[in-house]
Amino acid sequence: MKQPPSPDVRPTREKTLLELEGEGGAVSTIDRHLVKAVRRLRELPIRDYRIEDLRLMIGQGIGLRYLVPLALDVLEADPFAKGDYYPGDLLKMVTSVPRGFWSDHPSYRRRAAHVVRRALQGFDQVETIPELRGDLWAAGAQLD
Repeated sequence: MKQPPSPDVRPTREKTLLELEGEGGAVSTIDRHLVKAVRRLRELPIRDYRIEDLRLMIGQGIGLRYLVPLALDVLEADPFAKGDYYPGDLLKMVTSVPRGFWSDHPSYRRRAAHVVRRALQGFDQVETIPELRGDLWAAGAQLD
């Protein structure tokens, strides 16, 4: 008689989004580069994600319950962590996550609000795009 498969007890960060979520829906754009990047990242263990990978996937709304906590770990160390675009681009994507996510995950919302406050306090010491300040003020009001 065939034995049932053993449960996968690896830590979440050792798994891929494909393993955690199964086959995902279509990416919300027809950009071939983006589609390829998303497919590649869904097959990569999330522990291996770079800042840009987190920024891209969170911006697409993919794997939020797994990737937002990882992004918050990065942002708590450096609120202006930079992907490929500008200092603070990861924070911009995290603060763009839909409100429903924050309602479902209040501990992450509190962590994000704290990161936004720290970023606003240190904004003048960082060279980044000026419109980020307004985006962070708006996000702070939404998260508090």
